[in-house]
Amino acid sequence: MNIGGGAGAVLGATSGISNLASSLAARLGGSIGSYFEQLRPASFRGLPFVSLAADGTFGRRNAIHEYPKRDKPWVEDMGRASRRFQVTGYLVGNYVIQMRDAMIEMCETEDSGELIHPTYGRRTVSVMEFRVIERWDKGRYFELQFDFVESGDRLFPTADNATTSLISSAVYALGLSSAAEFASRVLSTLSYGASIVGTAVSTALTWYTNAKNIVGDARNLIRLVFDLPGSFGRFAGSATVPTFSKYPGAPAQSSSLTVDQLIAQATQARTAVTGAAGVLASAAAGLDSSSTDAFAAAARGVADAVLAAAPAPADGIRLLTSLASFQPAMPTTASVIGTSMATMQSACGDLFRRAAIGSVALAASTYQPTSADDAASVRDAVTALIDSEIEVAGNQGEDDAYGALRSLRAAIVQDLNKRGAGLAAIRTFNMKANQPALVLAHRIYRDAGRADELVTQANPIHPAFMPQTFRALSS
Repeated sequence: MNIGGGAGAVLGATSGISNLASSLAARLGGSIGSYFEQLRPASFRGLPFVSLAADGTFGRRNAIHEYPKRDKPWVEDMGRASRRFQVTGYLVGNYVIQMRDAMIEMCETEDSGELIHPTYGRRTVSVMEFRVIERWDKGRYFELQFDFVESGDRLFPTADNATTSLISSAVYALGLSSAAEFASRVLSTLSYGASIVGTAVSTALTWYTNAKNIVGDARNLIRLVFDLPGSFGRFAGSATVPTFSKYPGAPAQSSSLTVDQLIAQATQARTAVTGAAGVLASAAAGLDSSSTDAFAAAARGVADAVLAAAPAPADGIRLLTSLASFQPAMPTTASVIGTSMATMQSACGDLFRRAAIGSVALAASTYQPTSADDAASVRDAVTALIDSEIEVAGNQGEDDAYGALRSLRAAIVQDLNKRGAGLAAIRTFNMKANQPALVLAHRIYRDAGRADELVTQANPIHPAFMPQTFRALSS
């Protein structure tokens, strides 16, 4: 027998197979040694072992629904199935008994552990079953069989309220209760004739005149063009780089409209306020026992029109706050008619304030706070208005309005607390020397592009000489 020739043939075949494998690996973009270079030493909970084989089970978790007289079932996909790994390995050596005992302890440890598999890599798994096979003829060699299931985090379902919709529902309930309370107070007074209706007309005139005046104030007009791209200087800021203090709640994106288009929109918004005021005036002039709901709806229409005319939610809160603080003060007498006129005046004032408070709440629900302190400030300002009206409703025994205002207050607090919880707070910075805003922005935020925020907040003489003590966002 030619052993040398046989060996040469085997070597030649091996060389040919090796060349073929190298050629195939090159075509696939790899190398012949890349597979072995990717393998990792096997271990479980940090205890190493040698991996011989693995059997992985994957798929979807399907529920099969079969119905009478239907040949094909419907398969409902319930999500990804649990990934299972059956791993076979071994321990070998003079200390194999101690290594086996340590592995048993690892497999009996509570909770999941980390498995490092040569090809699957790192996996967080739970041990379903662990077996050790010993044979007398293999001496210090113990075979291991693992049954692993990939384990995830322990998560529980959470209930997260849609706080914006809660505010909308509370505002709607407040509108209904306000209309009902208004009707119950004024129905008995309307029988005294035109003087009572005249009181409603004059009270409404005072309130909606204030509404028409505030939508045309100078700050509101300046804010019209704030959405345009570019910077309007250190005292006005920029819509494309909104700051947290000068104009809180500023939009993050600039408008694509021109100045003429913005002016046209503002004119239409002011016209809408005037139109809503006219509807309220007509409803007041025709007020009787059958039109109290229409009068209340007209009051809400004025408040909604003012909110729509505000360039931003922050402006809406500012404008409507004055309407929500309205207190009619027309003098009346102590006669029966005078008392009825005072009742009508007070009821109209309550109705108008609550309509404005509802719109303030809607503006607050769309307001985007820029810091935790900003959210708390808006929350306190809005709840102060509501608290004042809650006291009025409680003193007058208006249970429905009292409950609606309490619900609205709770919704406002929940909404702004939730949205402000994840924002940075404002803190005081004390520097040892005057430094440029760019340097401070890089030092505090690691972002020199936020220098405008610091300039707007600190209001220095020059951005190159920031004050040594100032307040700004903590992060």
